[in-house]
Amino acid sequence: MARIDSLNINNSHAIGNPEKIAHHIKTLHIENFRAIGELDYHPHQINIITGQNNTGKSALLDAIYINATGGGNEPSIHSPSEIYNIKFQQKKALINSDINNLTIYRCLEDCRKADPESYAKVHSNIIEQLSDTFRSEDEDEDEDSTEQYLTIIFDNVDFCITVSDSGFSVFPYYPKGKDILYKELDKIDGIPIINTKSSKKLSMTFFRSLRLFRLFPPRWVNYTLPVFMKSVESVNKLSHSEKFQLDEIGDKEIHLLEQFIKENNLVKNIERLTQKNVLYRKNGEIEEIPISAHGDGFIVLLTTLHSLLQSENGILIIEEPENHLHPRYLGVLIETLFTYCDKLNVQVFMATHSYDLIQGALEFPETEAEKEMLLISKMTSDGETIEKFDYTTDAGLKVINELYLDLRGI
Repeated sequence: MARIDSLNINNSHAIGNPEKIAHHIKTLHIENFRAIGELDYHPHQINIITGQNNTGKSALLDAIYINATGGGNEPSIHSPSEIYNIKFQQKKALINSDINNLTIYRCLEDCRKADPESYAKVHSNIIEQLSDTFRSEDEDEDEDSTEQYLTIIFDNVDFCITVSDSGFSVFPYYPKGKDILYKELDKIDGIPIINTKSSKKLSMTFFRSLRLFRLFPPRWVNYTLPVFMKSVESVNKLSHSEKFQLDEIGDKEIHLLEQFIKENNLVKNIERLTQKNVLYRKNGEIEEIPISAHGDGFIVLLTTLHSLLQSENGILIIEEPENHLHPRYLGVLIETLFTYCDKLNVQVFMATHSYDLIQGALEFPETEAEKEMLLISKMTSDGETIEKFDYTTDAGLKVINELYLDLRGI
């Protein structure tokens, strides 16, 4: 198949702008993050992470995302001993790279003991945020009442703390359970304890959930240094479950997507791409079809290209890109990545179970420069320890059969 010709994108898009510093990771060190005990990584520009289930692929992708953004998404917390991002029975996790050094503490006390200076800032910020919330809900709130609220909060809520070079973030969790917190707050609010009537129970549950949301809204305490904000904007994570939405992107980006599709003949007879529809010319007439009515392969390809454009001079993380893609589109995806990672200066990390994707990526490079772009990493686990084995393009071609057997669980 002939190679894709890169788009003639004008200077207004500033692709490859030498004045912009690339937000790329060259070295990464991880300790006690989820199932990963300790791991060192020296990624290239296009990084494909493979391995069987439960070998740490998703954990590695999330560690990269958290490090590059200074916090990532809110951890999923199930119990006091199961702070999602910290390895079981450990007090903290480390994710350090050449662009950001980041520590996740299991609770306030662990942060206080290990890093008193950061603890003082975080603790002060928590008190300030809570006090402002109490005062905004009740203008007559006095200092004694606020102190009462704060005492209940700190007796029944703990906080997972992320501290990094870029700032800090705080996520609350409930060691004693939410019901205990609800009942303690009910006492000082003068709200009766929940009774057995279903209507009362429903309204009380709604009220309590709303109050908790007001106390701890998403990204509740989250501070990122202004100098880091611009870099974070060029870090994107693409889940295989996401559906592409054009509604909120600009006309220029839609035009770039349309131009790419036309120049590479990905879709026959396409005339125009809009926020919601694709227009086709058939027999001299225009037919308009909603994007949502197209196949998943077409939508996934649009999503990937759009994410590449959004990640200029930054990082794009892709989870299982082969999902819903026809083998033809896999080939186009590989060519797209090699062409536009270089042109847009994007560093890509992908987790995959697809042998076709790995083989296609290993066989694509024709020049030494293209070979240097690619790194294949195989993750393994014996149930206790996770290990990673890295292969350059030439080394990967030599062990392609081994990678195939590993993906098949043989």
